[in-house]
Amino acid sequence: MVTNLSETFHVYIRWYFSPLVKTIQTMLSAEELDKLARSTNFVKRSSKLCPVKFLDILIKDASSEIGMSLVDYSNELQTTYGISVSAQGIDDRFNDYSVKFIKSLVTRLLSSQVSAPLDASFMNRYSSVNILDSTKLSLPDFLKDDFPGFGGSASEAGISIQFRYDLKNSVVSSLDVSPATSSDSKYTENISVDDNSLEIFDLGYVSSEYLSRFEKGNSHYVCRLYPKSKVYDLDGNEIDLEKIYRFMRLYRIPVYEKNIQIGEKRIKSRLILSLVDEQTYQKRLAKLKKDSRERGWSVSEQCKIRLRMNLMITNASTEEIPASKVYMLYKFRWQIELMFKEWKSSGWNIDKIKHVKYERYMCLLYAKLLMIILSDRIYGIFASANYRECRKILSKCKCVKTLCKTGMICQMLDSSADKIHEILEIINRLFSRGHFLNKRKNRVSYADLIELFICK
Repeated sequence: MVTNLSETFHVYIRWYFSPLVKTIQTMLSAEELDKLARSTNFVKRSSKLCPVKFLDILIKDASSEIGMSLVDYSNELQTTYGISVSAQGIDDRFNDYSVKFIKSLVTRLLSSQVSAPLDASFMNRYSSVNILDSTKLSLPDFLKDDFPGFGGSASEAGISIQFRYDLKNSVVSSLDVSPATSSDSKYTENISVDDNSLEIFDLGYVSSEYLSRFEKGNSHYVCRLYPKSKVYDLDGNEIDLEKIYRFMRLYRIPVYEKNIQIGEKRIKSRLILSLVDEQTYQKRLAKLKKDSRERGWSVSEQCKIRLRMNLMITNASTEEIPASKVYMLYKFRWQIELMFKEWKSSGWNIDKIKHVKYERYMCLLYAKLLMIILSDRIYGIFASANYRECRKILSKCKCVKTLCKTGMICQMLDSSADKIHEILEIINRLFSRGHFLNKRKNRVSYADLIELFICK
């Protein structure tokens, strides 16, 4: 248990948290918030509802499971700060300037994160290992002009949240909000490929333009191949994947790899194929048939054959990432999907912001994202310390839920360094009780994946 860990552990925790404490103390201090508010025109003159008080009640609303009304805001200000602001007065403060203020705060926090890797030797060939994914949320129809949705059976309004997470350093690389109609491949146009990095993403992000950027540096990607993509050998001849599948089945070959070219631009890559079990195949087939019925498509036999394989591509060499590890590496994307579930169910309720005007909705959304970044940073440092000390991994879901329900992040707002450290000590004691990942039978766990890619 963490409570029995060495004194060195607690010294390490305090030392490692120092940069984060400094960040919180500066960025969330009354003075810094006032500077940011004036630079975004949220504040032009003195007001009873100053930036730190506005952010405080906004965060309390963002952390609430059921949300707060404007009257609740007014009562909270009266009770906590002894100031009287009418519900209408508070509503007036939700405008374009307040959205810009909260969004700027999120952006600044993203740019000042401190890494806390579980193990420095994890994928030691790379300085960062980024997982890229997105989630879509339906919005009330009145927001369709600002955030158009797909309509039809889907919502008339919706947003897409693009999330890029550095798995190696336990930091959020980027977090962007766009209309639901924005495609994942379009988003990659604005992503810079970092030097000496590894990017893991789904097939929705695959485009010739994006993959070609990896050829120019020493960075690599791992992603799925689009099922209908044509692939060619190095001589330019189209490859018959069905023939390869039957060859693998006949000779019981679990993993097969081949150097290929993809698409019209003939981008060079490595194709790694592995066979899936019958249960996985039937699940994929049922999903494909359902999607095809909805779109009026027919399912070809060739497409069915491809469903029997995991088709992965990477530009990393066999020495850098062996074929047997490519699909296991791709499984780290589970962590992003789990994060999205946490956002929606652990207390942040990011998909349940009630029907309010556009400006207030965006302020609440960015306030929730602000809390997500902070809670993730706090979790990352504790997870790193615990893994180094006892080789156990804290459950992010359990930890984030605790941070949300206790409201301890709110207590750090405009606090002294000693006060923040004191709150973190309390969090440490809470995390030490039943917050570790449970081992699941017949499943590859997150800890198993980490161990697989740590250089011993």
